[in-house]
Amino acid sequence: MDTRSIIEGIAAHDPRIIARAISIIEEDNERSYEIIRAIYGMTGHAHILGITGPPGVGKSTMIGILSRKLTEMGKKVSILAVDASSPFSGGTILGNRIRMQDTLSKYGIYMRSVSNRGMTGGLSRSTWNMVKILDAAGNDFIIIETVGAGQSDIDIVYLADTVIVTLAPGLGDSIQAIKSGMMEIGDIFVINKMDREDSFFALKDIMDNVYERNGWMPRVVGTNSLKGEGYGELIRAIEEHRVFTEKNDGKKKIRYREEVRLALSRIIDRSVWREFGRFLENGEIDGYYDEHVDPNTVAMEIFRENSAFAHSHSVEGRVES
Repeated sequence: MDTRSIIEGIAAHDPRIIARAISIIEEDNERSYEIIRAIYGMTGHAHILGITGPPGVGKSTMIGILSRKLTEMGKKVSILAVDASSPFSGGTILGNRIRMQDTLSKYGIYMRSVSNRGMTGGLSRSTWNMVKILDAAGNDFIIIETVGAGQSDIDIVYLADTVIVTLAPGLGDSIQAIKSGMMEIGDIFVINKMDREDSFFALKDIMDNVYERNGWMPRVVGTNSLKGEGYGELIRAIEEHRVFTEKNDGKKKIRYREEVRLALSRIIDRSVWREFGRFLENGEIDGYYDEHVDPNTVAMEIFRENSAFAHSHSVEGRVES
């Protein structure tokens, strides 16, 4: 399918072409960026929800209920579930997500599992561009589920308009969230599984530790996914934060800056790979073997001898800026 047909299909909100476009975006090649350039003017309308939290707190169930309730309100919703390929999650999470996809598709909700593509714990560059596709495709809400560990938490702050940190009582999550710095990233905190013992203590732990950031006081909500309770309050909190973010464009500027940084990183990666990839792929490193010289010195020698950058700068054991 040619690029023009794909762009027209995205504009027409064609589910089959949207899925095809996202597959192209995953390849992270020049064609994918051609598509993004063409649809960029169609983006900026969706509200992006980043949902994170430790494993076992019921994020997937919560996302399923939340997305269905938003759909019942007449909203168009899509979901990106990040890092199904994680070696720590194995096949269980992937299997759950496949079942979840089958269920949600009956409600007209598009869901896609996304690998982090080697971006250790974080969100890949292609994930950011998938959001652009779904935004241009007319979604009101795009929900991004992350594994809730390390760099992914930092990345979701940049990408999402509203970050929802999901926790559960009885697992020590509330105390761990306070200790780990998760209090600093959440716009809304959800204590899921409120049917459990000690749930109100967990709720109070979080309520006692939230604080105002940039004019916004984070909301704390309790939900019981087994009974579908608390979701009206959660949706009200999301709407309040959506209105708040529309009045304050600081988040959009931060996101734009981060996207430029990622795009520049991609250009640098590809430029370096074009110049030095042959050393890694064709065994040319073998020609530099010398057991009496440390590997860092050998690597710098390869860089000095083969880099146009090194030839135009003074390089003595390091690259100077």
